[in-house]
Amino acid sequence: MQTITVEVPAVILKSHRQNIEAVKEGMQRGLVIWEYLNGRLTLGECGKILKTGYRGFLELLWRKGIPIDGLNEEELEQQISYLRKIVEIQ
Repeated sequence: MQTITVEVPAVILKSHRQNIEAVKEGMQRGLVIWEYLNGRLTLGECGKILKTGYRGFLELLWRKGIPIDGLNEEELEQQISYLRKIVEIQ
């Protein structure tokens, strides 16, 4: 990964002074979600970047209330496969 420098408003730093790492992680998640929503990253790529895996990234989107109706064909097949496995287990 590469590093960039970002200016952060003082009010954000003030409220997170005890945990700057949380600010970094939040910014990275936000950027990855932004790139996904703009069609530049797939769900799988996002999961790899954030080290959450495919399903972990889907769960992140669900928790944030972000719809995932923009699945491409491969991602849709992965979801169907995953749902079938759940049904088979039950």
